[in-house]
Amino acid sequence: MRARTALLELLKGSGEWRYFFRACCEASPFRLRSQAWQFREGLAELGYEYPDRGNPELEDALVGLARELLPYSLAARWDEEWASTLCKDILARFAERCAGLTAAEMETLDLSAQDVWEERMRDAGLSNDPAAFRAALGRWEQTGLEALGDLRDTEEGGVA
Repeated sequence: MRARTALLELLKGSGEWRYFFRACCEASPFRLRSQAWQFREGLAELGYEYPDRGNPELEDALVGLARELLPYSLAARWDEEWASTLCKDILARFAERCAGLTAAEMETLDLSAQDVWEERMRDAGLSNDPAAFRAALGRWEQTGLEALGDLRDTEEGGVA
């Protein structure tokens, strides 16, 4: 079952969960995301299992519901700090991968294929769609890693 549907079932079934959801939404987007573990536990009691880490589906569903059910709450707004943190993490990982490149290799590294994903990240931010932002950022990283791999394959093949 999709996280959104499961969360709606949880909220419809309990005034306490509705109150908790509203309080988190009114506090901040960070508060809502940071309490995903409690929603995860509540969903587990209903028989719905969502992994603790590595799967942002539950957090994205919570923010999506905030936008839908409480559009004027703080959690329904675009969270620039969250987006910035995600970008910094991805950029740091990518920089680590590029650390051993020479100046000549850096000049030949073609990252132009990332442009489409940058545009999608911008559009997701403008439309306040965290799930789409996260997906586009992931594809941006993957595209950069593929370009880096292509550069290394070319270098290993002796074609410069």
